[in-house]
Amino acid sequence: MDFNNTSSGERDRLGALRGYNILDSLPEQDYDNITYLAAQICQTPISLVSLVDDARQWFKSNHGLDARETPREYSFCAHAILDPNETFVISDSREDPRFAENPLVTGDPHVIFYAGTPLVDEDGFALGSLCVIDHQPKVLTQEQLKALKILASQVVNLLKLRRRNKELSENVAAQVISRQKIEQSESQYRQLSLELEGRVELRTRELTALNEDLVRLNYNLRQFAHIASHDLQEPLRKIQSFCSLLTKEFGAGVDDKPAFLLSRINASAQRMSALVKDLLAYSLVDSRQQKYGPISLNAVMTDVLETLAYEIQEREAAIEIDKLGMLEGDKAQLAHLFQNLISNAIKFTPGEKPPRIHIEHIRRNKADLPAELKFPDSTQVVHQINVRDEGIGFDIKYLDRIFQVFQRLHTQSDFKGTGIGLAICERVVSNHGGVITAISNPGQGSTFCVYLPGYAE
Repeated sequence: MDFNNTSSGERDRLGALRGYNILDSLPEQDYDNITYLAAQICQTPISLVSLVDDARQWFKSNHGLDARETPREYSFCAHAILDPNETFVISDSREDPRFAENPLVTGDPHVIFYAGTPLVDEDGFALGSLCVIDHQPKVLTQEQLKALKILASQVVNLLKLRRRNKELSENVAAQVISRQKIEQSESQYRQLSLELEGRVELRTRELTALNEDLVRLNYNLRQFAHIASHDLQEPLRKIQSFCSLLTKEFGAGVDDKPAFLLSRINASAQRMSALVKDLLAYSLVDSRQQKYGPISLNAVMTDVLETLAYEIQEREAAIEIDKLGMLEGDKAQLAHLFQNLISNAIKFTPGEKPPRIHIEHIRRNKADLPAELKFPDSTQVVHQINVRDEGIGFDIKYLDRIFQVFQRLHTQSDFKGTGIGLAICERVVSNHGGVITAISNPGQGSTFCVYLPGYAE
């Protein structure tokens, strides 16, 4: 008979059989007791607990037979498992064409009579059979057949118990391994904790030392700021005063060259004075004690316009301001920001043209803004304040350059300045967790866009 060992059902049956881990195991008294009883009840010389794998039938118990296995192709049990619900009985194998030429019939052990009850597990797989064998024709009574089924069910119970013991052993082993891993992890955790405590203590000492250095550096910076605002300015004021006195006293009697040189000296001193003041302002943006709190941008803008009142009046500048919002910030720094932006808008509008400046406000959700604009994670709402002018504009390729210290796009003779104002703006905006950028074209004005985190409403 051709047994299809490659079918899906047969693969599942073989997998189930191997799951019991019983093939090629040592003899066990419980199985031997069952084959002994089966042989006694059925009055046969041979009784077997036979398990059928892909190539053989292997005997877990072999009462009355020395062999422990035979090839599957000669196996009577391989026929028995084809119908898991019935006992497979061959009264005289010599008269059955399936077995008449079988070597197990014509030769040792001379299987003439065979009765095998399938061993069906709880998943419905026929793993093998409990069989009885005789060397002569035989017929079993109904009581004997019933007893054979009962004994077969006991074999299945032993197989179930074996598998459950195996699973329990594996679970216990897994728990032991897991516990060992936990203990190892706890040991490693304690070691890491000790190392971390040591590192934290070392880092704390380092940070304390760095903080002390920072306090000292801030003190030195404040001292420098004091010197810059007083001691450095004083010589410059004297140079300007001496130039004015010389020009006033000798200007009418000297030729054009000395007068020109005096004017150049005076202009350089004025520029140096402005440069020192702007450098001082730039340094204080970072070094001063920031006082963050709720700030009204409209109130900031009112103070800025009052500061620039003379400049606005002199240039007849028209400034339109939208209603602005509230945010958390430093009022003095924000005043520096908008004072520089408005002052630049006035300065870079040609002299023959009255400046026209519009300060507009847009409340934006952070999620709606371009990804390249980076804000703190807690930010949800952003104030976009655009300072738009009708001045000379600039080539947008210089956008990154204009926010750097001492970077100028025009000569001193064209437009006065130190090249520090926009750098101050960028630092103030950065201190407030915001972003500043600009849109411009030469001859078409500029729009400086300030993005500052605001309150969620």
